[in-house]
Amino acid sequence: MKIRIKETQLNNLLKEVGGYDSPDIMGIHGGNTHGEIKRIVSQTVEFMAYFVEGLRDDSLSKNQIMAGVVNFSDKIRLDIKRLSELTREIYIDDDFKELMVSFIRALKKTLKYFQLLVNVTPGIIGNQSPEPLIGGLGIDMSKSEISLIIAERLAELGTYIESLGKMFQELSYRFARRMGGDEDDLNINI
Repeated sequence: MKIRIKETQLNNLLKEVGGYDSPDIMGIHGGNTHGEIKRIVSQTVEFMAYFVEGLRDDSLSKNQIMAGVVNFSDKIRLDIKRLSELTREIYIDDDFKELMVSFIRALKKTLKYFQLLVNVTPGIIGNQSPEPLIGGLGIDMSKSEISLIIAERLAELGTYIESLGKMFQELSYRFARRMGGDEDDLNINI
């Protein structure tokens, strides 16, 4: 079966990228998607920096460190869910999508490890009302041991975050070129 199209139709089709038939629509969708991803990663970096500073200056007690792991685990859990949704919305920049998939995998790995290290379960002691019970491998570790392990895990995430920072800069450059109408930088992979 042959399909005939006019040259103007072919040109319009070739200008359409990732399902976008308008640079304005591409800018709005891509800007919103990339903006939210950037905001989530920035919040994670801020949380990590605050936590690492507390570990570094030895101002946190072991219980505060364990509570920090629980709080960070909650943040990671929410990030994984939302970043997974947003990553499905990346249509054009395959390298960015691959990096996001790798970052989400690293977050999942960190979350699993943190859940082994510290977990909170509801429990009843005696005839009292339910209260959270803290358990996990971290209970039997010293403050310095748990601090070192957490720092190592966060350093692994830091590698991905550094790559994402570079990617955000590259994406800004790409969008500027795309929105400026430079058709040589549409990155169409056929």
